[in-house]
Amino acid sequence: MPPTPTTPDALRARATQLRSVASTLDRCEAIDLHRRAGDDTWIGPTPRRCHDDLITIGHLVLLAGRDLRAAAHDLDRRAAALDVAGA
Repeated sequence: MPPTPTTPDALRARATQLRSVASTLDRCEAIDLHRRAGDDTWIGPTPRRCHDDLITIGHLVLLAGRDLRAAAHDLDRRAAALDVAGA
């Protein structure tokens, strides 16, 4: 992982990048892949496990986006604190 930027502008730029990645994750087809892999074609425990795994993967992608947004928020907060300290 690259070192954390230390200037307010660099922190905000990193936050913007994290939000961009989070938005990309929000549009990721893996999130609702389980809907396209329905049980109407295959029946049994293996397809069911696959379906459940796809739901889990979609959920994890959404959680990753949430975590990126939280990190971006933290970077923005640190940038604001640096602005106050420098004023």
